[in-house]
Amino acid sequence: MLTLDYEKPISLAITFGTRTACVVQTDWDDSLDDAMALSELENRVREGLRAGEFHLVFQGAYRAASGALARLEAQVRWTHPDYGLLLPGSFTMPLEHPQVALEMALFVLDGVCRELGGCLCSKMALLPVAITLPAEVAVLESFADDLTRVARSYGVPANLLEIEVPDSVDAAGLLSLRTLTAGLRSAGAGISLGRWGNGASSLALLGTLDVDTVTIAAELMAVVPRDPRACVVMSALLDLLHALDVHVVVNGVETKAQLQWLSASWPEALAQGFLFSHPKAGLANVLALSRES
Repeated sequence: MLTLDYEKPISLAITFGTRTACVVQTDWDDSLDDAMALSELENRVREGLRAGEFHLVFQGAYRAASGALARLEAQVRWTHPDYGLLLPGSFTMPLEHPQVALEMALFVLDGVCRELGGCLCSKMALLPVAITLPAEVAVLESFADDLTRVARSYGVPANLLEIEVPDSVDAAGLLSLRTLTAGLRSAGAGISLGRWGNGASSLALLGTLDVDTVTIAAELMAVVPRDPRACVVMSALLDLLHALDVHVVVNGVETKAQLQWLSASWPEALAQGFLFSHPKAGLANVLALSRES
């Protein structure tokens, strides 16, 4: 498994032909102050985490045929004192320093486990919660240990957690190596590939990925069902994933016509989008609303 010195930047080198991956760490200039080693955004994110400016919201994924809630996704929001509410695309993707990325991951993990623990104490029926992390953080042996420790501290079974890695060339390479996913598997967490099909995907590696779930990028549903060619593409992808025996979450389901098209042939697929719900704060609230509906 990988062990990293978080004071050094990471670069990934993946050799698919020999099925190997290595993590290369370059020398860090210890003469630089830690604040200088980070970008301005990364420094501000760290400050925001310590000041309590970040919070979690949860969005459900629902069975296409029945509309029953089957899975939840935890998402981060930043209430910035100057710019207001910021979505994760504006602050998570530029986080290149491994320590900052790990701090954000642990913030989300702790928050999810804390809310799951509260729901357990209230004897609520629980569902898996997906937590989105960079691949380089998800495959760290230390993160698997953190996941076990944090889940245990709140009395949460680790199988309620699903670690979702956004699709990329690096992510596909890492998730195809069982030696790198072994930590999460030993911890009992599920593994998911997120935003698949948005242009970064490698079909050559799809069959090798050690994942339980694939979430399809919302862009692929944008013109379904009114565009016949888009329907052909989505149909082929859904058939392929079904044949690979992985769970499928289809993002971007915004209209009744899209849901009807999806449920007609793939009733067990999970649909996620504003047709069902917007992200909401409070896991217990989301679960309670699903029962009422």
